[in-house]
Amino acid sequence: MSPVIGSETTNEAAWSDLERHREQLTSSSLRDLFATDPDRGERLAVSVGDLWVDYSKQPITEATVSLLTDLTIQRDVTGFIRRMLSGECVNTTENKPALHTALRTPEGTTLVVDGTDVIPGIRETLCQMADISRRLREGCMLGATGKPITALVSLGIGGSHLGPAMATTALAHLAHPELAIRFASNLDGTEITDALDGLTPATTLILICSKTFSTAETMVAAETARAWLVDGVGTDVSAHMAAATAATDLAGHFGISPELTLLVPDWVGGRFSLPSAVGLSVMASIGPDAFAEMLAGMRVVDEHFASSAPHSNGPMILGLLDVWHRSFLGASSLAVVPYSSQLSEFPAWLQQVSMESLGKRVTTDGGLVTGQTGPVVWGAPGTDSQHAFFQMLHQGTESVPCDLIGFARPIADPRIAHQDALMANLFAQGAALAFGMTADEAAAAGTPPDLLAHCTFPGDRPSTTILAPELTPAVLGQLVALYEHRTVVAGAIWGINPFDQWGVELGKSLATNIAGELKGNKSHVAHDSSTNSLIGRYQKMRGHST
Repeated sequence: MSPVIGSETTNEAAWSDLERHREQLTSSSLRDLFATDPDRGERLAVSVGDLWVDYSKQPITEATVSLLTDLTIQRDVTGFIRRMLSGECVNTTENKPALHTALRTPEGTTLVVDGTDVIPGIRETLCQMADISRRLREGCMLGATGKPITALVSLGIGGSHLGPAMATTALAHLAHPELAIRFASNLDGTEITDALDGLTPATTLILICSKTFSTAETMVAAETARAWLVDGVGTDVSAHMAAATAATDLAGHFGISPELTLLVPDWVGGRFSLPSAVGLSVMASIGPDAFAEMLAGMRVVDEHFASSAPHSNGPMILGLLDVWHRSFLGASSLAVVPYSSQLSEFPAWLQQVSMESLGKRVTTDGGLVTGQTGPVVWGAPGTDSQHAFFQMLHQGTESVPCDLIGFARPIADPRIAHQDALMANLFAQGAALAFGMTADEAAAAGTPPDLLAHCTFPGDRPSTTILAPELTPAVLGQLVALYEHRTVVAGAIWGINPFDQWGVELGKSLATNIAGELKGNKSHVAHDSSTNSLIGRYQKMRGHST
């Protein structure tokens, strides 16, 4: 399998060396690697801020890491990172920077993009967010009837929803007890109905998160929410609507006041937008100081990413492991299992970050890639996941790389009876995946002969364990930045643009046309026989239901 830079297939020495190395390594199991190298558990690990990243249970040696590092040199990954962090146009298909890291740049920094220092604008938006958040948390933001706002409903989809929803859930232990934070993203009307259920228009603020202020799903929900507000407080609902957007003029036309319009820079990709104005719901929930701690955590990893050599660079190593598994070992997916119920939304957030970034079949200059790009990302919290899909991880026919994420100190531990048991499961699953159980071991444990085949575990199932002291805002920020940068590294190696998402557009445009047909605004279009049949049956069912 040859690598691609642009549309030009190359035969770089590092790639060829890795292919030869893979053949040599396939004869060594993880049991063998640990037996011949007892200290690999300490050496094949890296500290990133507060995160301890142990990748020793991956099917690699230090020689693998060295060869993968050579690949970063030949692909100029460090140059790509430098260009991204400095604001150069790395999102070439949309002709813009990918400068989400600027959102967490410390005050007093200067970062000039196209002749303009972007930092003052970022700081202004953060101050505006902090002012709104403090007024909400102190009961000083009044609605049209003079009553304090006690609920914020955030409307958005994709990156305008997944990041804030994930972070709000993860940091729920810091939430303001008298301020309700709710979300609605799905076009299904049930979701906006549920989000507004039990709330009062006079005490509710609707936050519309859409960079273009034209995202179809979000604007349908926004119209529904505005109608709900009008029914409750009258036609002037400007005190009850806010926006996080790059299209501030469209927000104004929708009736949102400048004081409640928060600017999202055009160069912030949706899936990287958590630290932007889109995160107002998070800041309102946990407070400006805790939000600043989350940004500081992101910045710790940004600085590590920018300054560390590849062999000791946590995000770089994880991105290279993704390439190793996908391009050389044939793994088609990545399971992410946080041993924390508060990170229940983390796999869903990561799905978009990874799959929207790396789900590409075209290189940056328009040529077709050679080989495979991004994996399918999925997961759920442990220990629930152990009783759901770990059967496949342990004894299925495909080896699935797995990330296990855990914390030393719990948010809550009734009777001091939970956390040690929880983390014992994390450590045990990593060991069981790696080393399995032979038939002899199963027999020695008392397994009947007729069940030996069923109770044998092949092992050699790779995992990375990420440990942190506690799920604080700073640690959450570090996790977010770690996975963001990991994704960028894999994209740079594969020669694809990790910052665009043209693949979502076709279905959206077709849906717009079909929606017009269903409403009678457009003449019927001759679709394929299946689509025509489904539309017809839907219209009949719809007619019966009404």
